[in-house]
Amino acid sequence: MPQSLRTSNVHEMDAPTHPSQGYTQPSAGVRVQIDSKVREAHLDRLLTAEEVAERLNVSKDWVWDHSSRRLPHLPVIRMGDGTLRYRASGIEEFISEWERLSALRRGRR
Repeated sequence: MPQSLRTSNVHEMDAPTHPSQGYTQPSAGVRVQIDSKVREAHLDRLLTAEEVAERLNVSKDWVWDHSSRRLPHLPVIRMGDGTLRYRASGIEEFISEWERLSALRRGRR
């Protein structure tokens, strides 16, 4: 049985019905239990560099620079065709961490 389908710590939900979602069409009335972490990851949207730039109120060039060689480093997913994608949750964590560090620096003065 695949790691994502288990019987412990699961929430019951309807199985995906579209083949592109990685599952075959279930029989009528069949329900699949999916681990909550897998379900959360499935719902965690991937953002483009443009969307991240808009969220952070910076330029796309800033996003690209901080995706590879500059600090602070953005958490990035490099796709096979060279495009960059960012997990929405990763960007929110990035914001929270830099907000925390900013508050620490203010406290030192």
